Amino acid sequence: MVTTPGLFVFLFFVAALLVRKYRPLFLVAALLFYLTSIYYTGNKMVQALEKPYNIPLQEANVDGVVVLGAGYYKGSSNLPLEESSFKRFMYGVMIAKKRDLPVIYAGAFNEREAAQLTAQELNDTLDLNLTTPKDGKLRKQFAIYYTKNSANTQQNAAETYALFHAQGIDHPKIYLVTSASHMHRAKPLFEAYGMKVIPAATDFKTRSDSCYCFYYPTSKGLQLNDIAIHEILGYLRDTLKKLL
Repeated sequence: MVTTPGLFVFLFFVAALLVRKYRPLFLVAALLFYLTSIYYTGNKMVQALEKPYNIPLQEANVDGVVVLGAGYYKGSSNLPLEESSFKRFMYGVMIAKKRDLPVIYAGAFNEREAAQLTAQELNDTLDLNLTTPKDGKLRKQFAIYYTKNSANTQQNAAETYALFHAQGIDHPKIYLVTSASHMHRAKPLFEAYGMKVIPAATDFKTRSDSCYCFYYPTSKGLQLNDIAIHEILGYLRDTLKKLL
């Protein structure tokens, strides 16, 4: 199977054979690129992050469902939320609709508009009545609210808390909806604001089966390894912030 990552692994290996002086460097580069472009290594690392949250949703008396955004496609005429964002959005709406709870969508930059368009499309096609009360006051009933634009998860938590605090709820209990691989970082950030967090993980990226194809260098393997490395570095950054 010829893939772009596989081609680069092959080129690094060929370079190691042709360039004697830098042979060890090219061999190491070939090995590292191979390991970070196969599904097997990414699956193992991300699976470790997802496993604690790959459980049925815990039933509880909560004040709302908080959905964390993960990007959008600017200029898209329909369903503009990126894949992870859309999965989170839909799972959050499913939880809220079933339990008659408010949904709080906490996104970054101009993601609010993308989420609003998605909500409108769901209303038009599925008749969900997923709207925001005109007075903007948070109530314990099925509706959708949006935080101000935030640059990161910590700001998402701050803006979410502000919505609850404005209604006199200083220690809200929430279902937190985000990708399973991101939950280990998101949960403590929301708890730091005094919120009681019940994980509602979704957007699982890993598989429990095995296949020889897991060892082929692929773009999907690169993406999965990138998610793992991103989460690990993010966890280290958050830990350093706490220490400092």
